[in-house]
Amino acid sequence: MSKSSAGTLVISFIGMKSQEVDIKPVVNVVLHSDTELLDEVVVVGYGSGKKLGSVVGSIAAVGNEKIKNVPTANFSDALSGQVSGLSVLSSSGDPTAVASIRLRGVNSINAGTTPLFVLDGAPISSTVFNSLNPNDIENITVLKDAASTSIYGSRAANGVIVITSKKGKLNQDANVTLRAQFGFSSIVADGAEMMNSEQYIKFREMMNQPVSQEIKDLVQNYGISTNWRDEIFDGSAPTYNLDASINGGGEKISYFLSLNHMNQEGIIDQSGVRRESLRFNMDSRVKDWLKVGLQSSLAFTQYEQNNEISSDKLYATNPAMFARMAMPFDSPYYYHFDENKNIIFGDKAEYLHYSQIPTPGYINSNRDVQRRRVSANVNLYEELTPVRGLTLRAQQSVDAYDYTLSNQGFPTETLETPMGDTYKGATGYRQESFSRYYSFTYTNTAEYKFNIDRHNVSALLGQESIISRSNGFGVFSEGHTDIRQMKLTQGTTVGIGNLSHSLVETIFNSYFLNASYNYDSKYYLDFSFRRDGSSKFAPDNRWANFFAVGAMWDLKKEDFLSDVDWLNNLSLKASYGTTGNSSIDDYMYFGLLGSESNYNGSSSLGISQPSNYDLTWETVASTNVGLSFRLFDRVSADVEFYNKKTTDMLMQIPYSYTTGYGSGYGNIGSMVNRGVDVSVSYDILKSRDFYWSVRANFNYNKNEITELFNGRDEYALPDYGLMYKVGHSVGELYFVRRAGVDPNTGEQMWYDKDGNITKVFNEERDAVLLGKDQFAPWTGGFGTQFMWKGLSVNADFAWAAKKYMMSNDRYFMENPGQAADFNQTTAMLDMWTTPGQITDIPRYDQAIQFDDHLVENASFLRLKNITVQYSLPSKVMSKTGFFKNMSVFFTGRNLLTITKFTGYDPEPDSNLVKFFYPNTKQYVFGVELTF
Repeated sequence: MSKSSAGTLVISFIGMKSQEVDIKPVVNVVLHSDTELLDEVVVVGYGSGKKLGSVVGSIAAVGNEKIKNVPTANFSDALSGQVSGLSVLSSSGDPTAVASIRLRGVNSINAGTTPLFVLDGAPISSTVFNSLNPNDIENITVLKDAASTSIYGSRAANGVIVITSKKGKLNQDANVTLRAQFGFSSIVADGAEMMNSEQYIKFREMMNQPVSQEIKDLVQNYGISTNWRDEIFDGSAPTYNLDASINGGGEKISYFLSLNHMNQEGIIDQSGVRRESLRFNMDSRVKDWLKVGLQSSLAFTQYEQNNEISSDKLYATNPAMFARMAMPFDSPYYYHFDENKNIIFGDKAEYLHYSQIPTPGYINSNRDVQRRRVSANVNLYEELTPVRGLTLRAQQSVDAYDYTLSNQGFPTETLETPMGDTYKGATGYRQESFSRYYSFTYTNTAEYKFNIDRHNVSALLGQESIISRSNGFGVFSEGHTDIRQMKLTQGTTVGIGNLSHSLVETIFNSYFLNASYNYDSKYYLDFSFRRDGSSKFAPDNRWANFFAVGAMWDLKKEDFLSDVDWLNNLSLKASYGTTGNSSIDDYMYFGLLGSESNYNGSSSLGISQPSNYDLTWETVASTNVGLSFRLFDRVSADVEFYNKKTTDMLMQIPYSYTTGYGSGYGNIGSMVNRGVDVSVSYDILKSRDFYWSVRANFNYNKNEITELFNGRDEYALPDYGLMYKVGHSVGELYFVRRAGVDPNTGEQMWYDKDGNITKVFNEERDAVLLGKDQFAPWTGGFGTQFMWKGLSVNADFAWAAKKYMMSNDRYFMENPGQAADFNQTTAMLDMWTTPGQITDIPRYDQAIQFDDHLVENASFLRLKNITVQYSLPSKVMSKTGFFKNMSVFFTGRNLLTITKFTGYDPEPDSNLVKFFYPNTKQYVFGVELTF
């Protein structure tokens, strides 16, 4: 609230229309929703921003309030459930992990499916995610359809996500903001219940493989029954986050400066991230006709990743696997018995007596892994307005990082435990690697806007060049015998296989234009064209053209609807266009030579890749039709239908082995994604002190392969549990169907491909498509916002339905053949033992197969984020003469999960999970001060 002119008050609130009222002893004002927020300016492409209500394409905006409190190292997790059609899945609880992001389905089989990310006008790589402070982000705009993405042409087939960092404002006093957060993480609810000691002993007796009397006495007399999940995963892994920022501006210059320190430990040893980042943004009106600016960030990131858990291989020392594997009657501490047979516990165990495996803690104590990344992201721009309506802009950007890895495994002596066990020692190893990446983007545009009566026209011409280079090398030596001599040169073995070196250079050149027209802000037309060239393709196929055309009709501004009070907004839009995908490895079209083994003391070369000079762009043609409306100044909705067809898919084609190669890339096949996006919000309560709203969105996407290579209708990948088949989804799972357990014999039964029951497992003959998809066709989110005076509560949920995964974990945890080495789940207590018994668990001597009984429903509903915040009254703050604002808040992440999935977590974006790093729930408390 502020004074306007003598005797007048201006009363405003975010999301409400400002009102001017006369000053009286008592003033009662009811604020109304500001539908003119449609005039909020968003960045959707090159050139100047556009008003939200005038954007012809399909877009969605996510503001800073949804991003700044995210308790993870990267911002992408905060997008989960916020935008219809945008799938954001956290496949790991590792603090360094980047979420898997898809927009409106899967557009490709083997090429990239991740949207293009643009930060302050320049494309960025996913490595920026962990170095970017979420609190530095002003807003994120998600571009969905061709009308909004085709201007980015070359890499926009999977959508575009535009990130805008914070800036200062002209003629604004400096604001100093300090923000501190502290919290802790723990494992999300685990769906698997492992056996305790008594249950495991009973299970072994059911198999006629009883444990020793020594173990039975230990459990009966001393009650040793260890839940290894609680021992392995830290229940209070700490997180620290400190922010300081200054923003403001004078008559001709504005600025934003921020510093950030973040330290997040993982729930597993040797996992975590520490980040120090600096951002400086500046805009200056040097002359009336010249404006220059800088957006820059510099970050240092140091992180750890547990080698075993991030590997595709299965290790007993993988903590996620160890927590399932270790026997419950093993103690986490060494122990002995005194003369009265009392148990005396000693040091933490480094080797388990009965499980006969070393603990992850012991392995981790004998190695040191350090990963460091120094990254820079800098954008410079110069903007000239030589004549009215004409804007010439040049931008030079760099996205760069240096990455180093130092990995040491120290030599160990043979371990003799107090329990009488011996674990053989090993020699040490040393690994060092370095990589440097940088990408320069040069963008030049000319934009001209003019109005003739009610006719509004804008046109933009542009050129862009992107030059990316990376250089990396590494060396590995082993055989170190002395912990004091751990240099690379002090190992006994350094072979050709222990050396690596890579060089990559990619160049994109582009020319583009955009033309927009509207009549009286009522009828809108938009056209985009882009010509792209990429060095990833052969010269004759290097260039491709992409275009889009879109239209929008603002019906509310028609005379026949302008006086309808209950209708606040109504608009209809449609678009069609094409975008490209070149997200494959570099040099795929080349015939490459590679290093072979030494011959007669000299190096040798061999053909490592066949050439394909016909390789070219993968193209997505997209149609979008949408309707937006707001009713009774309370209910807003957006409904959009889309159809996307991918052609010339970049896909690996199997070769006959007589060619000397197993496969190679080609442009073959096509697929379609059809679906609907729906977003709805409802302002339940609006008054002077109260505001309460709810929102919901969902997406339904149907994916279908329409063509494969060489006239084939199907292509099976049984080792991956997949089959690509015309008329089916690319993610549909492919396994033999188990028919249950024969109650008379306890034997497994399966269905053959014709639906007949058989007791012979034959994957090659009987595997079929299950009608179950790893990519959830139904996704969405919902949430609520409540404000009362200085108190606010925000809760955001995310969900996915009809999502399926194979649980590779259960092959070990529900398999009698593994019971001697693995603890088992309590489900195994229902194992068949008696003729006539009805059960799904076969008898103990049956070999468990990778069939559909391991495929689980991984649908979930998750409370993704909840934030409770209280801001002290402005009257109290003004009396201090120092503070402008003080807020305290609590943020919780993943606090509630509802799912039928029995593994660590249902969220991974995969057709198979294999002892992944469990996802985490987090509790964060914070305070923010503004001076």
